[in-house]
Amino acid sequence: MTQRFYGKFSVQSVFENEVTSVQCGGETGGRHAWRLPTAAKIALAAACTLGLAACVTPQERHAMDQNQCFGFGFEPGTDAFAECMMGLHQDRAAAEAATNRYWQAQRAEQSRRREAQRDLYKAMSLQRTGDTRFPVCGASYDGGMDHRTMTWYGPNCRAR
Repeated sequence: MTQRFYGKFSVQSVFENEVTSVQCGGETGGRHAWRLPTAAKIALAAACTLGLAACVTPQERHAMDQNQCFGFGFEPGTDAFAECMMGLHQDRAAAEAATNRYWQAQRAEQSRRREAQRDLYKAMSLQRTGDTRFPVCGASYDGGMDHRTMTWYGPNCRAR
């Protein structure tokens, strides 16, 4: 255990167990006042800030937009202020639409890949028809069911 003194703070570290504690000003009433290390405090503050940043009500967002436009030098009640507010709203809507398009494209790509894999499994299963080295497909195998022929297909299966 290592103990260092920084002004009125003493820092104790146990490197084998990775335990670090900070004691402030010695003992108070027979008890030690333990505190978190500075790095842990910063990490905790950052996590709380990021978590709370996502929780903004529409009224708070409107007030933030008003403050931003006012900070740009526009006076409330003027046409320029209204245009600034509208511009911020349009920018936010455009960013949200771009995010939605991105995730929609991601889902479409996943769907295309799944469909291509199903087609490959179907082709492989049909090629293995009659080959007794491969089991007949069932519900417990990877792959799926061809609803046109009501048969199962998969990567290591043969058709019935």
